[in-house]
Amino acid sequence: MNNDNHMILNWINTGIICGFLVSIIYPLLQFVSNLILGVILASSMGILLSLASVGLYYFIQINKKTIASKIALFSNIIAGALLTQMFLVQLAIKSSKPKLIEESSKWIWNSLNHIHYGLDVAWDVYIFLGTFLFAISIFQHPKLGKIFSITGILISLLMIITNIISFPIPPYEEYIDFGPFIGLWYLAITIKITFSKRWIRQQIEAKI
Repeated sequence: MNNDNHMILNWINTGIICGFLVSIIYPLLQFVSNLILGVILASSMGILLSLASVGLYYFIQINKKTIASKIALFSNIIAGALLTQMFLVQLAIKSSKPKLIEESSKWIWNSLNHIHYGLDVAWDVYIFLGTFLFAISIFQHPKLGKIFSITGILISLLMIITNIISFPIPPYEEYIDFGPFIGLWYLAITIKITFSKRWIRQQIEAKI
């Protein structure tokens, strides 16, 4: 195995690890009350998402190189940066919000909330595009295929539609929030990649 192929294998393995870490940290953030721990976890989320996306990109590329998967990678990297931004803004607002808010000050806090609502939709736009294009890219993939592809396309479309309809209020207040389903989709793909190690090596070695 030459250096380039070894690097591809390392990227896929890194993507697997980061994919599992994202799946652990994302739900964990909902229950963390310590501000410092919250900042550390929030800061890592975007980076881990970006690295997991690089691994998925190479997993797709060893079967068939597509422009869609490359655009998807770029989109998910931007989504990762926006996700970190959103989480940190949320934590900053939450940490500075007083326990009791005067009636005259409610509009201020309402306006501040709308800042992270806007960032939430911005991240949703890019994770939608990345997920949608990754899903298209895997339609004929021998290890992922049509089920993963169609599921990813449908979930990503439902997510962006509900976000646009409910804007600027998050969809979970009036509709179904499909964000967690996107997370489950990526987790399922990470698991599938994990159990495809032999196929990955065969594909890489066949290109030597």
